[in-house]
Formats: sequence, C-alpha cells, structure tokens
Amino acid sequence: MTSPVQLCISVFFTALVAAAFSISFATIVYRGDLAVFLTQGIGLALLGTVTIGLVGAVSLSFRGSILGPQDVPAILLASGAAAIMAESSVAPDALYATIACLIAITSITTGVMGVIMGKLRLAHVTRFFPYPVLAGFLATTGLFLLRGGLELTLGDAYSGHPVEFLLSENAQRWLVAFVFAVVICVTTRVVSRSFVLPVMLTLTLVGLYGFYATQGHDLHTLRAAGLLLGPFQSGGFYGSVEPALVFQADWGVILANAPLILTVALSALIGMTLNASGLELELNRDFDLNQEARGAGLANILSGVVGGIPGYHFVGQTMLANRLGLQGALAGISAAGGCALLFLFGGALLNALPIAFFASVIAYLGLDLLYCWLWVERKRLGRMDYAIVLAIPFSALAFGFLSAIALGLLLCAAIFIFEYSRLSIVRAERDLSMRRSRVERPSSELMTLERARGTTKILELNNFIFFVTSQALRARVKTLHAGGNALRWIVLDFKNVTGFDVSARHILDRIQEDCDQAGVTLLLSGLDPQRHTGSTADKCRSLDVILAEIEDIVLREAAATNSDKSADTDIALFFKLPEVARRTHTQRFHPGETVMSETSQSRDVYLLVSGRLSVVSSRAQADAVVLATILPGAAVGEMAYYTKQPRSAAIIAESASELICLRSAEIDELAHTDPEIAAQFHRLVAQNLALRLSRSNAQLLALEH
Repeated sequence: MTSPVQLCISVFFTALVAAAFSISFATIVYRGDLAVFLTQGIGLALLGTVTIGLVGAVSLSFRGSILGPQDVPAILLASGAAAIMAESSVAPDALYATIACLIAITSITTGVMGVIMGKLRLAHVTRFFPYPVLAGFLATTGLFLLRGGLELTLGDAYSGHPVEFLLSENAQRWLVAFVFAVVICVTTRVVSRSFVLPVMLTLTLVGLYGFYATQGHDLHTLRAAGLLLGPFQSGGFYGSVEPALVFQADWGVILANAPLILTVALSALIGMTLNASGLELELNRDFDLNQEARGAGLANILSGVVGGIPGYHFVGQTMLANRLGLQGALAGISAAGGCALLFLFGGALLNALPIAFFASVIAYLGLDLLYCWLWVERKRLGRMDYAIVLAIPFSALAFGFLSAIALGLLLCAAIFIFEYSRLSIVRAERDLSMRRSRVERPSSELMTLERARGTTKILELNNFIFFVTSQALRARVKTLHAGGNALRWIVLDFKNVTGFDVSARHILDRIQEDCDQAGVTLLLSGLDPQRHTGSTADKCRSLDVILAEIEDIVLREAAATNSDKSADTDIALFFKLPEVARRTHTQRFHPGETVMSETSQSRDVYLLVSGRLSVVSSRAQADAVVLATILPGAAVGEMAYYTKQPRSAAIIAESASELICLRSAEIDELAHTDPEIAAQFHRLVAQNLALRLSRSNAQLLALEH
C-alpha cells in the first residue's frame, strides 16, 4: 500500500514532468522569430494540458493513462507557423492570434476525427499491427525520449547535429543527465519495489545540486549558465487567455492551411492508436481502443477550445505515473494539477529546478523502454522479427517516425509473403487409385480404373493463391505433364482455396495454355465462375462430376478393347447361380422412389440390374446430401447385413431401376444348406469392401504427405 509521503512525492514528480513537457512543446512551436509570443504560447499550452489531462482521466477505458500534448503535432504545427511567419501575408498584430487559432482548430479537428473513429469502431485497426511493429514502435519511443532528454540539456546551443554531443563545451551537460538516468534505470530494474523510483528521483535532484555545488555553482551562476528552467514570470500565465483572439485571427490563412490541419490530425490519430496499443503491451492490460479514441477525441475538442496543442496518450508520463504507484484517474489529475499550478502561479515554482533533472527523468524512461524492447524482448523473437524491431528506431532517426512505422509494416508484409510462399498450396496430389467419384462401381470396373491410374492427376489446392504461389503451381503442373505420355487429364480442385488475386487468375490461363500445348486436358473444380472469367471459366464444375466423366471415358474405352468379355460382374454372376437365383426376387422402382429408408432395420442385400441409384443422408444436415451414386452390377446394402445396425443412409432411385433382392434370411440359410456358395458370397463382398478400404487408406496417406 502506498504511504501518504510516497503518494505526495509521486504526485509531485508526475506534475513536474507534465509541466516540463507542456512547456517544451510550446517552445517547439514558438521559437525563432515567434519567440516573442512564447509566454502567451506557454499559457495556452498549459491550459490545454490541464483540460486534456482532466478529461482523459475520466473518459478513457484505462483511467491510469495520461493524455498530453505530443511532439509530432507540435513539430508539424511549428513548420506551419514558421511558413506563416515567412510569408509575411499576415498583419503583425494578427500573427499571434492566427497561429493560436490554427493550433486550436487543429486540436478540435483531431478531436472530432477521434470521436468519429471511436463511434465507428475503427480504432481496433491497430489490433492487426504485427507484434514486431509494436515492439519497434516502443523501442523508437524510448530512443526519442532518450534523445529528447539529452537534447534538453543543450537547449538553444544545440542545432541538431549529433557531433555536438561530443563537443567538450556541451559534453558535461548531457553526460550528467545520462549518468543519473542510467543509475535510475539500473536501480529500478534490480530492486523491484514501488518506493524505489520516488526515492531515486529525490536522490537525483539532491545529487544534481550536490554535483553543481562541487563545481562552484549556486542558483545565481546556474541561472546565468542556463542550467535551470526558466526564467518564468511569477504572476501566472492566465493573462494569455484572450477570447478576442478568435476575432483577431486571419481565417483566410487558417483555411489555406487545411492540408496541414488534416495532416496533423491524421498523424495524431495514428499516434493515439499506436501509443494506446503500446501501453497495452507495456502495462500488460487490455484497453477498449474505441473508447480510448472517443475519450482522447473529446479531450482534444475541449483542449482546442482553450487553445491547447493536439495530444493523445503519453507513453513516458503514463509509465512514470504507473511506476510511481499512481492508480486510476489520479495519474491524469496529477499531471493536470501540475500544469494548473504553473498556469495560475507562474514560473516561480520551476525557476529553481535544474534542466538536467527533467532530462534525467525523460532519458530514464527512454533507457527503460530500450532495455525492455531491444534487450529483454530479443529472447522471445525470431531473428527476422528482431531485425524489424531494430530497423524501426534507426530508420525513425533517419526518415521520421511515421516512415519508420510504415517501413516496419512493409518488412512484416514482405516476411509474411516469403514465409507464406514456402507453404505448398497443393494439399494433396492423387490419381484414380486414390481419388474417385462417388459412383459405386463393381469390382471389375474398379480394377480397370486401377490400371488407368496414371491417366489422371488430381491436385487438391488450399490456402490463398497469389502471384508467388500461383507460379509454383504452374511449375508443378508443367512437371506433371512432362513426366510421361500416359497422362491425359489434370484436375485442379479449388474447394479449399480461400481466394486468389488477379495475378493468379492470369496464371490459370497460362496453365491452360501449357496443358493445351502438351495435349493434356485441364479441368477445374470447386471454382466459382463469377470469380474467374478467363478462358477456363466454362470448365468450372464439381470434382465429383469431373471424376465420374473421366471414369466413364476410361471404362468405355476399356470395354471397346475387350468387347468379347462378359459385362457381368462377379457379384452379378453370383446372383445368377441356380442355387441363389431361386432364392431371390425382382423389385422395380420409379424415379424418386425410395428403395430403402435411412435408419431402417432391413438387412437384405440387393444387386442393381439396371437404372441408377443415389445414396442420400440427411443426418445433422438441413438438406439431404448425396453420398454416392450406384450403377448396374453393384451390390447394395451389404454393410447393414454384417453390422446388424440400422441403414446409415437412404437409397433413392435416380431413374427407373430394377434390383434383385436376396433376403438376409436366405443368406443365413445358405450357410447351412450350401456353405461353399455362402462362402463365395462373403468373399465377393469382402473383396469389394477391401477395395474401398484400400482406396480410403491411400487417400489418408496422401493427405498426410
């Protein structure tokens, strides 16, 4: 439990950091020739920070988050303000009002877009951001915090060139802050107790004063050397709030900057979703991102009304408050309270604080993020993923924050495409010995189809087919029809394919051309004709229909070359035996008539003499499903005779059909009167069942490989 003293210290430091950031971002906008308006700009920035902090404390899904002005919007607005200043088209007395209103309108626009995004539930788009991108984003945030903290110690003397960090004149300033930041980071990592961070921050403040004392500095010399915040006026900043600014501004110039306003708003929304997602990871909590967007949007609208800079979730401040033990809305209220005190009572509260202290705190937050996401997290990531995490912060330094995030997304997409292309889209490759139609044929025909196995190749495809995998499919098909002259048909089954791109559609036409040149017939199944309008679209039929047609062709050709051979099957010859024929009787059925119903208790065995039957099941289905088709010469119902279970499916006559029925009682009687004939029946049925089982095993084996 947090003690009152520790709570006071935590609130104090959270307030100080929030105020320091608010002042820093105002300084970014009002610099150079605009520095004459810095005092007014700080006042509006502080009041905006108070507003956005208080609203965020009561409107976000995670109340421990702190909303505050951000560096990216501040930098973009600074460029717009500098451009307005350079154009000299605005009257001098309207310049400050125009810039202040430009900032206000930008914040309101950001807020309105945030509320709309939350209402339309679009904020969850960041849920689709790859983990390496979020990790790289947090590492980049750490790098920018570290750089920003160290640059803060150099102040106006720093022009942005990295070499200046190494100059002897400025090295001591940032080195002092960096050393204290490292000490804080190491101590808080080694000793994981809630009181450690407040103690370390207090010791850092005392240590800095002690270090400066050893250098012979007092407050006067520190002020002269620019090592303290300020100087700020002691009377407060509330005088900068002037409602008349709305009427003094040049609104034509503001409207001309509409592209800048939209750019800042969009970048703020992206930053908001990224920061919120990053805080989820860092704090190990689940946020309602749509509520976060609505809350941040409302906060920006109200902040814009008082002239605040656009803002959103502040990762560094939120982490600091969380580590200091501030829970719930108290974090945001503390941050807003610090800015409110400064706004009301002026800079006297900050005039005696060293810049290096704020630099140490900011650098500590950056170091902690870098340690977590570049060092600790490397153990959980693969090499390619970790390379993306490393690439994002370094590219952010060179090309900018948003460009680095875009690069990370592109790298993740490239790795995904590469890895996905290594997955085979061919689920199984089969021939007629392993994949047949649902037509039940007699054993003699099954043997004929077995001998013709090399005439047909069936490729069952899956996954999503795109430009890379479609080229691999074309190469595989080429290998098939280059393997020998026996191949006559190639069937591509798209039943399990989730989709394909335009390139894949083009490749299908190229595969068709390759097969035509090789004299092989290409057939497609399971492909929606509405999604493929190329030259192969007219061949998109079901796989069962295609296989049945191929089987019929093979069997007709085999019958033509063996015309003297009897067409009777082994089971048909058995039914013609005198000892069997006298025990059978003939039944005839009209099209659509039920031969045997599903779940019936009949154990009789039939021989289809003429016509065509369908095996239909309606169990656990809204509509009846055709399981198989039975042709003349095939036995019907033999499974129920052996299992003594109800019929597993119904048998329906597709056309006028004639069947010979051998009742189960007659079969049982044959076992007593003529065991040899009964044994012959059992052998024939077992042969058919063995062929079916062998085919099923082959199909399963093909799926495993």
